[in-house]
Amino acid sequence: MTGGFLRWKNHAERLLRFNHMTMTLSAEPLRAVEPELHALHRNACDHRHSHQQFSPHSMNATATIQYTFDSTSNFPRPFLTDTPRFHSSFDPSLRHLPCILFLHGNDPGGFDVARWMAGGLSHVHQLRNPLMPSQFGTYSVYNVQDRPRVYEGHSAFDAGEPSWSRLKSGTANERTAVFASRPEFAEPMPPLGLLSISRPGYLESSPSNAPTLTAQATAIAQLVENLRVPSIHIIAHKVAAPVALEMAGLAGFRNRIRSMSLIDAQLSPQKRSQRLSERLNLLGPEWARTRAAYNALARTASDSYFRQAVAEICGTESMAEISDDPAMAQLYEGIGVFFTHWNSRKPGVLADILMWDKLDRKSWSMVKTPLLCITSTGQTYTDEGLGFDEEAQAKEDAVRAALVTTRSKPEFTRLYGSGRMLFPLARTSKMCLDFIYRHQG
Repeated sequence: MTGGFLRWKNHAERLLRFNHMTMTLSAEPLRAVEPELHALHRNACDHRHSHQQFSPHSMNATATIQYTFDSTSNFPRPFLTDTPRFHSSFDPSLRHLPCILFLHGNDPGGFDVARWMAGGLSHVHQLRNPLMPSQFGTYSVYNVQDRPRVYEGHSAFDAGEPSWSRLKSGTANERTAVFASRPEFAEPMPPLGLLSISRPGYLESSPSNAPTLTAQATAIAQLVENLRVPSIHIIAHKVAAPVALEMAGLAGFRNRIRSMSLIDAQLSPQKRSQRLSERLNLLGPEWARTRAAYNALARTASDSYFRQAVAEICGTESMAEISDDPAMAQLYEGIGVFFTHWNSRKPGVLADILMWDKLDRKSWSMVKTPLLCITSTGQTYTDEGLGFDEEAQAKEDAVRAALVTTRSKPEFTRLYGSGRMLFPLARTSKMCLDFIYRHQG
């Protein structure tokens, strides 16, 4: 058992060592960000001059951001490969694609989580483009569903979009994703650029110059600026949601953001007891977490113990996704790496805890970006339908209250069958992808 654990630990370390690049940025003091009051008079600033807002004022200090940049057209089947894929530079043509920036939460947190999110969206994007070359589509059951099935009394083709069948028998063959006929997608969607990062303090990204939302947002915006990406869509999970909103309020950068999808957004400070619990959680030894991850997740998707652990982490809906699609099962099989290298994730978790002490929503009044707010709930579909979920409604109301000062009109949707930490990857990716293409601009 020990030999197996050490082999798995070394394997996880290898996955984290490769499959990413790092960029060294000049650390920027907070005064380099234009104050919100002056930003009111510069709302129409052309992004061609936005580099002036992010020019470094201190050349002595530097910060490092860990990132990956790829496209949906050549995204690898496993979201983390065993051998190095990246070099010191990326393909410059990627910056001309519609770019999606993935911002991970804090539990779990790191570029590997963001890359897992990118893998799910890439997979769903390829499934909706059957005429495009795909590393997944050759054996995906999604691509052979050409006939309509009945879902809650309606044909799947009535809605003109993918829907999830919930047949009473519940077998793996019947629990499949139903996609509309191929002629509807005869004209393929363009490929997407996928930018996944470790937020400051996670893994190989150095901590920001201060544990504040503005400092994190400025560092990430400077990375996008240095990559010369003209515009982005943001997908943010949990505590990354306020960072995304802060980016959408930065003068000289806000016009680059085309849309934001906030998954289970945490936009208000936690209760003192919850924050104390998170601080105490930082004291746990790394080996205990890594051993627990090995015991539960270093298995195949067909293992019942693995499925039980994934159902708790990602939700019951993830079981249907694993059963329906072998490629999606491979994505789920990689989540064990999220719970390794805990000591390299602690600074980021601590910074996320401390940032609530200096929470300032003034810049959120400048946010005009289209918003999609996905609220998760552990509730699942039943024959009797869905009842009222007080917990989900409370979380949704808290998000509405936090976004009341923005200039956006956020859209809200429920994500059923979600887990304790993460979410059903395929279903969430489909929600985000639909929203992104509606605001392509």
